[in-house]
Amino acid sequence: MHTNTAASKTDVVIVDTSARDGIATIGDVSTADKVAYIDLLVKAGLKRIDCVAFTHPRLIPKHSDAEKVMAQIKKRSQVTYIGLVPNEIGCRRAIVTGIDQVLTLVAASDAYNRLSLGRGTKETLNKILPAIASAAASSKKTIRSYILAAFGCPYTGKVPVEDVSRIIQQLSLMGVSEISLVDSAGMANPKSVKELVNVASALKLNITLAAHFHNNRGAAMANCIAAYEAGVRIFDTALGGLSGTPFGSVDRDIGSWNIPTEDLVNIFEEMGIKTGINIDHLLEAVEFAEKLCGRPLPGHILRARPNSEKFPLPMTRQSLT
Repeated sequence: MHTNTAASKTDVVIVDTSARDGIATIGDVSTADKVAYIDLLVKAGLKRIDCVAFTHPRLIPKHSDAEKVMAQIKKRSQVTYIGLVPNEIGCRRAIVTGIDQVLTLVAASDAYNRLSLGRGTKETLNKILPAIASAAASSKKTIRSYILAAFGCPYTGKVPVEDVSRIIQQLSLMGVSEISLVDSAGMANPKSVKELVNVASALKLNITLAAHFHNNRGAAMANCIAAYEAGVRIFDTALGGLSGTPFGSVDRDIGSWNIPTEDLVNIFEEMGIKTGINIDHLLEAVEFAEKLCGRPLPGHILRARPNSEKFPLPMTRQSLT
């Protein structure tokens, strides 16, 4: 299990998920705006972008323009464009567009898997994912897999580490190259993060490990640092925290789930950990996202930066207390 893989000249890799997970949930966003948003992420220096979903157009209409988005973006050779595929048909659609990597889903909790994916975990692992793996392999596409509810299920509680370990091993046998441990319900804490990462690393499989923390209980930043200390070097984030509600979870407002990309980039850079991302260009993308949303997003850095002409610090006695 590789936990320390990162791009050259950087210490960590950030995988931004907002183009797929967030932009498509905020109303009627045009294909042109989705393309412009992805291009802004590339301008900021992001080298891996989770940008589209090849779900059924009638079931999730807001993702129905995935092919159009991929056809219109200014595709860069040094950037990995990732597309979510729910099944073999979705995978074959993705392959035709020239997507670089396919993303699959499976939950460590059977209850969460049934609620979010409409079937049990065993069926997903034994039927759906092998078909995707076969289609991806035939086109030499790498596979990135989310293990949802890896740190706990909102319906059944704590998920045994052994259950997650077994899924990791099954995914490895299918040829999955990267696994992202997803804290779907925000139930992780630094201790549980280190425990699971250590167990996964001890398997010594030919898989790179990533971490994806939701911030609905306010622990995402602490969990990212814990994952880094345990050896993880790939982190999933969303610009401004922009994200929809995870399937099968209690509905929440947009922006209450994923850790803001700019917040994590800022803390890593302040710690001397290189991300390869230009924070000024990243904040341009945040401003664009806020215009699309029509309201501020919960990321901190856009408004916290000193010497900001747009958000000057009030020079009052009250501000000093």
